[in-house]
Amino acid sequence: MLTTLLPRLCLLLLPGWAFCSQEASAGLRNLHMLQISYFRDPTQVWHRGNASLGGLTTHVLEGLGTNVTIRQLEPLQEPESWVHTEKSLKTYLQQFQGLVLLVHQERGLTFPVIIRCFLGCELPPEGSTARVFFEVSVNGSSFVHFQPETALWVAGPQATSRVVTFTLQQLNAYNRTRFELREFLQDTCVQYVQQHATVNNSKGSQTGRSYTSLVLGVLVGSFIIAGVAVGIFLYTGGRRC
Repeated sequence: MLTTLLPRLCLLLLPGWAFCSQEASAGLRNLHMLQISYFRDPTQVWHRGNASLGGLTTHVLEGLGTNVTIRQLEPLQEPESWVHTEKSLKTYLQQFQGLVLLVHQERGLTFPVIIRCFLGCELPPEGSTARVFFEVSVNGSSFVHFQPETALWVAGPQATSRVVTFTLQQLNAYNRTRFELREFLQDTCVQYVQQHATVNNSKGSQTGRSYTSLVLGVLVGSFIIAGVAVGIFLYTGGRRC
């Protein structure tokens, strides 16, 4: 039963949630996004994730297969705009599951598999460089992460195999997964957090603000996750890397 995996998934989620709570109390500025997809078999997947801005959880998603609930906890988008975003995210999750099913039909995978992606940006005190990151783990082990300085993906500390080599080749071969990702993390993400902090500090109204940046971030994350998934599922057979 899927309920038997709750303890393990909670452990995977804990670092992200605890990190957000600590930063909120310290008053740091950040934007974090987390997605976990657990594939029990090719036809059953449980998605869970969240987005947080300034340590405050703004979005959550959870559900089985196509029955996923995505909620906007803070009014970052107008209702009409949010309906479009929600539809786009659900479409992505359906395509993500379809990709896994297709690869399974072609290669024959060994399940279960858990993919965890954590990305975002953190703004330190004035005068310091912002920290941006994108980290991917498979079944609880570090798999690959993004280096913004070189716009290259690199292997995790203990991830050494032909699986990792192939995945890195794929991720480092395209502008979308290198330079567009770096632009989002270093520019879009950082600027969005700075603007959000400015609005909060001035105690002004956010009415009329465009929240395209946050939506873009979620969708960029989705594209990258899909790219990582291709390498993982095609060349690991679903086994731990």
